Amino acid sequence: MSRSKLARVAAVCAATATMVVATGYQAMAVQTDDVGVLDNKTLTVRGGKMTFIDDGDVFEICDTSVNGESVYGALFYDSFIGTGGYKRVMTTEDGGDAGCDKKGYNIGNSGWYIMALCPGRYPTSILPDGVCETTGSFNE
Repeated sequence: MSRSKLARVAAVCAATATMVVATGYQAMAVQTDDVGVLDNKTLTVRGGKMTFIDDGDVFEICDTSVNGESVYGALFYDSFIGTGGYKRVMTTEDGGDAGCDKKGYNIGNSGWYIMALCPGRYPTSILPDGVCETTGSFNE
């Protein structure tokens, strides 16, 4: 292959790589959830649901069945700076009463957050286990 053809191929590859890197973050940020809103997240498990409402950074958890079993939610956080893995930073629960419960937690942009929801027990990990559900990572 001649030098000029090699230079053209290299230029096309560099332009393609630049485009992928430049648009990659936007593609991650525009994810719809169960309710079709870009910034809100909703998880559903047997007997309940948990919704993160971006406007106000509020978590709403609802026990949707009358089976005597509460639903438990948790928020996990992994910092961009001190990456020691995801740690549980907030818990919430609903059950035994009418209506849903709400809890505020300020979501920042210095790391990734993952919501988890379980029937009958608090989530202890960000890994789904067949009973608990988790969201993908998100931040402001």
